[in-house]
Amino acid sequence: MIRRTRWLVVVGSCVALTMTGCSFQGLNSLPLPGAVGRGSDAATYHVEVQNVGTLESNSPVLMSDVVVGSVGKMTVDNWHADVEISVKPDVVVPANAVATVGQTSLLGSMHLALNPPLGEKPSGQLKPGSTIPLNESSTYPSTERTLSSLSTVANGGGLGQIGDIIHNFSAALSGREPEIRELLTRLDNFVGVLDAQRDNIVASIQQLNRVAGTFAGQRDVIERALKDIPPALDVLIKQRPQLTTALKKLGVFSDTATGLVNDAGDDLVSDLKSLEPALKALVDIGPDLSSALIWATAFPYGPGFADTITRGDYINLVAVFDLTYPRLKKTLLLGTRWGDENAKLIPAPGDPYYLNYSYNPISVGVAPPPDQALPAPPPSPDGAPPPILGPVLPVAPPPTAPQMIQNQAGPTSSIFAGPFGADAPPPPAEPAAAPPDVPPAPGGGG
Repeated sequence: MIRRTRWLVVVGSCVALTMTGCSFQGLNSLPLPGAVGRGSDAATYHVEVQNVGTLESNSPVLMSDVVVGSVGKMTVDNWHADVEISVKPDVVVPANAVATVGQTSLLGSMHLALNPPLGEKPSGQLKPGSTIPLNESSTYPSTERTLSSLSTVANGGGLGQIGDIIHNFSAALSGREPEIRELLTRLDNFVGVLDAQRDNIVASIQQLNRVAGTFAGQRDVIERALKDIPPALDVLIKQRPQLTTALKKLGVFSDTATGLVNDAGDDLVSDLKSLEPALKALVDIGPDLSSALIWATAFPYGPGFADTITRGDYINLVAVFDLTYPRLKKTLLLGTRWGDENAKLIPAPGDPYYLNYSYNPISVGVAPPPDQALPAPPPSPDGAPPPILGPVLPVAPPPTAPQMIQNQAGPTSSIFAGPFGADAPPPPAEPAAAPPDVPPAPGGGG
């Protein structure tokens, strides 16, 4: 009796421990006798499913609508289900297999199907212990969800709304068929233009992206500008009365100018018509005007002057610098206290009339006679005239122009250049008409 009581206590404890254990999830979680793919040699796989619906352990596993295994333990991992399945050892699971949770019939039990993707052939073999990831599994809509969706559509749902839409659309198009046809034609043309400009549109979007990138790189500058703009706007707001007054004055000026143009329109047209011949003449002399401008830039030498004087890396230049005092008085010092526009220029060596330069006694002024006569020179012992040791008359430079010198000297007369030496004979006397009112110079002359 005691032994039997002990046996009952042990069996009750085991049953209580089993019923209260954390791993126990009901009788359906235990392997049922006769379930497919539950042997010791069965291959085990794991399937990650987003929503298992009403799938239970011991549910069948199908391949090509044939039961090849059963569903084992199901756990939750990171908000999705991790389903363990057992498959018979002689079944080859394709490596590209995808898992699908669905119903065997409308009111039947749930199952898990392992099939290759739609339109693909099975390839390879999935190794035991492998896991079919979440992106290769799906769940068919349940019967309850399908009936609920159909009821929503049928009872005041989408079907009624579709009917109203079709009725209103038909009423809107009634009698407007040509306009709708033209609209469709234009829409087709518009879409064609957009398609032809596809490259430009893509390039514009890329440029816009580049501009957006530039703006993003200048974010600090834009932020500073946005901070500085409000004070500028405040200044504009304060200056609003002045700006308004300026715009009003501008409007008055515009009205006045418009009236002036309207009143003087005929005269303006007449002036423009009168200006037409002058413009035509200017157009006619266009080529000559161009040549004249070219010559004006190099006056008085001509446009080829630079090419003429330039020879490689040097320039031919002949220059005469006259720095004599009379020349300076007539040029550089003219207008000052030292200037004299009537200064007598003495020809320099090299001037054309330098060889004709002489002391002309005719151009020298005559002094009045002295009060007392000069004493006669003592006679020489031999009765010869006294020697001439200096100029007979005071001399002065003649005019500088060569033609004046030629006119004074005469074409055939000799040039008086004295003084003569003691042994030189006196120059031949030339007949000359002395001014009638000029008395003879004292001391005689030759």
